[in-house]
Amino acid sequence: MTTQKIVIPGRPVPKGRPRLGIRGRGGPRLGIRGRKAYVYTPPQTVEYERLVGWTAKSLGCKPIEGPVHVTMNIFSRGKLDVDNAAKSILDGLNGIAYWDDSQVIELLIRKHKVKSKADERVEIEIREAS
Repeated sequence: MTTQKIVIPGRPVPKGRPRLGIRGRGGPRLGIRGRKAYVYTPPQTVEYERLVGWTAKSLGCKPIEGPVHVTMNIFSRGKLDVDNAAKSILDGLNGIAYWDDSQVIELLIRKHKVKSKADERVEIEIREAS
């Protein structure tokens, strides 16, 4: 049975809500012709997901094929929305610790308060389901 342990340093970043942007030229004379709307993930979320992925890769994580159990211990100061933090972490591990987060059949999240910014981190354990 495969088990992978990962520690992500720093305060976890909750998954930001998708944003709407408009691209292209336009203006009062041109109306909205040539402008396109698009949806994007906020840059802070993208950066944190990359940090999660690169940290896992640097520790030698390889994608597990089948169903997995994931345990997260989140160490943070102040308020933190754990379900959104877990989403950004799970998305950051896609293609690295497992092929897709739809493989997660069990997710256990524990939140721990810490006093120091230096103690903020996420400890993750990913186990292959038997």
